[in-house]
Amino acid sequence: MTLYISAAEYDYHTLVKVAEMAGLHGIIGFHETEDGYLLSFPDTKETPTLINLYKSYLKDLKNNIWVH
Repeated sequence: MTLYISAAEYDYHTLVKVAEMAGLHGIIGFHETEDGYLLSFPDTKETPTLINLYKSYLKDLKNNIWVH
């Protein structure tokens, strides 16, 4: 299962850092596209939970850093 992230919103290093913070580093694959990134998650019954966890960490990081 994949998740598309726009390069206009996040850079590669931020995406990797969030994966580390969420405990998903090494589980998620990062693939650069023309205008963003595809993050590939393993196909398991827990995949939707992992994607939601990752997205919540992205949101938390954005709220904590870019809101101020």
